[in-house]
Amino acid sequence: MRKKLLLTSLILVLVVSSLVGCSKPQTVTMVTDSGGVDDKSFNQSAWEGLEAFRDANKGKVEVNYIESSSEEDYQPNLTAAVDKGAGLTWAVGYMMAQQLQDTAKSNSKVSFGIIDWAPAEEDEVLDNVAYVTFKEHEGSFLVGLIAGLTTETNNVGFVGGMSGGVIEKFEVGFHAGVKAANPDARVQIQYAESWGDIPKGKQIATTMIRDGADVVYHAAGGTGIGVAEACDEAQVHFIGVDVDQSDLTPYTLTSMLKRIDNAIQTISTEWLNGDFQGAKVYSLGLAEDGVGYGYDPDKISDEVKAIVDDYAAKIKSGELVIPTSNDELPAFLEGLK
Repeated sequence: MRKKLLLTSLILVLVVSSLVGCSKPQTVTMVTDSGGVDDKSFNQSAWEGLEAFRDANKGKVEVNYIESSSEEDYQPNLTAAVDKGAGLTWAVGYMMAQQLQDTAKSNSKVSFGIIDWAPAEEDEVLDNVAYVTFKEHEGSFLVGLIAGLTTETNNVGFVGGMSGGVIEKFEVGFHAGVKAANPDARVQIQYAESWGDIPKGKQIATTMIRDGADVVYHAAGGTGIGVAEACDEAQVHFIGVDVDQSDLTPYTLTSMLKRIDNAIQTISTEWLNGDFQGAKVYSLGLAEDGVGYGYDPDKISDEVKAIVDDYAAKIKSGELVIPTSNDELPAFLEGLK
């Protein structure tokens, strides 16, 4: 009788082990905006976050991406991610906000996350969606300080991708930082109206440089590769965005770091562990280590770093509030006088 019980127990252990070993990995898929996964910026950071998530959970998850070539791809790509079995789908970029909301409403048992957007109205927040936003104006203010303290021509440039929305925060934060450090500096501003037009980025930056800019910052996704090319050829300072873009040109002064990778890895891990927080809006700034700047002691002096870090401490404490829009900028600049 005892042998029979032992044999039965052994069979049960083997069966359970077999079932555990054969459990199917769960799937997380991200849908890029039109910049593509190799934009060296925004989408790349998101994908690196998913890769880190996969590597930390080997055998438990599979991660995929679906690239969008245009706005028309957003809805079918989000739907395709769900149809292919994604338990969590990421929409990378505010431009697919409505498509994400529509897909999430139609698939209430599936989890979703979106980068750079949250509903303006509380009743539009969905229980199966995590909304991740960043305080890009805070990080952009810091690199603006660096630009204002570095320029020798008192002339700097900002190249944006698509105008409006999130990118205005980059522009305004940078403008405010430049003026806080150097009230006499001129800030040239132009938008490419594209996330992936490298020649357009190069053309805009080249024109700015010919007009006297010796530091150029971009928030333009893949279009920014062209900005780096222009700075490289003219041998003027380039400021990257989202990730450390020092590999684009040796003339990279710094990069405004936006930790999309960390946000996606953290929230995806919560989802895998059954702790996904839908209907939550994350707002990540300097205090939350959501934004920052790249530091190279060969490019940024101790004196400049001390000034920037002092401003950063004031922002973290709430003593200094950085403007987020062109409507708020004049009052901020007036307050600097």
